[in-house]
Amino acid sequence: MKHSRIAALLLAATISLPAAAESIAVVNGTAIDKTELDAAVANVVQSNGGKVQDSPELREQLKSSLINREVILQEAARRGLDKQPAFTQRLNEVRAELLRDALFGDIVQKANISDAQIKERYNQLVAKQAEAKEVEVHAYQITLASEADAQKVIAALKKGAKFDDLAKSKSIDPNAKQSGGDMNWGNLSRMDPKLAEALKQIGKNQISSKPYQSQLGWHVFKVTDIRSAQLPPLEQIQPQIGRQLQEETIAKTVEDLRAKSKIQ
Repeated sequence: MKHSRIAALLLAATISLPAAAESIAVVNGTAIDKTELDAAVANVVQSNGGKVQDSPELREQLKSSLINREVILQEAARRGLDKQPAFTQRLNEVRAELLRDALFGDIVQKANISDAQIKERYNQLVAKQAEAKEVEVHAYQITLASEADAQKVIAALKKGAKFDDLAKSKSIDPNAKQSGGDMNWGNLSRMDPKLAEALKQIGKNQISSKPYQSQLGWHVFKVTDIRSAQLPPLEQIQPQIGRQLQEETIAKTVEDLRAKSKIQ
């Protein structure tokens, strides 16, 4: 385990620890509490998903790191580095960030976003999407280096060549050899307008009548299916909706705080 990794875990583990009577070492008169070592061990075990277990060897290694840290901190303080303007400024910045995150966490905890609220928002999104009459297409593509090459592919397809075979043999997109050029389902209203317009002109089970140019090359498309836009199942996007509701709650709280504040 790298020392930098251990040091980061030790820092996370030892913030705001309560005083303890038992110590594991005393460095120039300053005791290192056993609770610090226990917390450091717990962090290492947790961060490694249980692959690293609590052991005398691990505790000895972390104890050594804690001692090193205390030696470093004492020397930095002896040199007055904690009094330097750059350090105090950065310390204030970190403190402000920690306080902000603590406030946001408290807001989210008190808001207690429920499954019912998430489902309600999901239903709103479904209704909004249905009202907008958005359309999705399932398309495949063959990407060529030049317009001339793309025209040759279109001509071959019109003569009966299989799209999948040409995608795997002609496309300059390396992924096409495995996917056959599958672009999956795409919502036309959320695409680049020019690309959406090009795909909109292609009927179901039809191919491009002319090549489409992008920064990646020249594209020949095939649309295999068209449907009304659909949201993923609630179970799939529930965490995303939950985070969105939390962010909205935080934003609304900050807005209310500004409104109540005297700002000159």
